[in-house]
Amino acid sequence: MAYGVGGVMSHLANFSLSGVLAVMFLAYVASFVGYTGWGYLLARHSASKVTPFIMLVPVIALVVGYVALKERLILWHYVGILTVLFGLGVHLLGGRWFDKKF
Repeated sequence: MAYGVGGVMSHLANFSLSGVLAVMFLAYVASFVGYTGWGYLLARHSASKVTPFIMLVPVIALVVGYVALKERLILWHYVGILTVLFGLGVHLLGGRWFDKKF
């Protein structure tokens, strides 16, 4: 059972030092780097220019998982990545393209 009281108790009974260190890394180091980078960008650019790039977070997570952890991506991952990139491209470049065409 993966969820529920039994699942939680099973995970608590079998935790390891590497698991605790991984959670601490994500909680402190990765959050610090992410928020520092976000603050750096917001200090130098307007929020309207920086905010659309937050859509890249799941794309970056999938790519890092694929490259660093050798995770297997399925068709829907690729469809999602392309959808996000297409949407971001339309948002960033669509106005210029639309102005030239019409």
